[in-house]
Amino acid sequence: MTAIPALPPQLTIHNVGDLRAEWLAALADDATEGAVDVAADRVVDVDAAGVQLLVSLSQSLARRARGMRLVEPSAGLAAACAALGLSWLLADSAAMEMPE
Repeated sequence: MTAIPALPPQLTIHNVGDLRAEWLAALADDATEGAVDVAADRVVDVDAAGVQLLVSLSQSLARRARGMRLVEPSAGLAAACAALGLSWLLADSAAMEMPE
């Protein structure tokens, strides 16, 4: 299974650059198949840049014919996704069901 780090309490514009680099490194040498589970229960503060990073990760995985599951997303993360019209991110294997 791919070792994508758990989402931190702060998923904002202030740390998405570092998170992106970590996630790309984790995916670079990964030949694992199947969906990637991302622990999302610790997220307290999230903004549009944080949700955009999740969309980007989902799209990167979709290009590899893989999905992403946000495991136990926090209420704040769920609310941010809903507010941005991206509730599909909360579904199992989100990247596989990403709307066009």
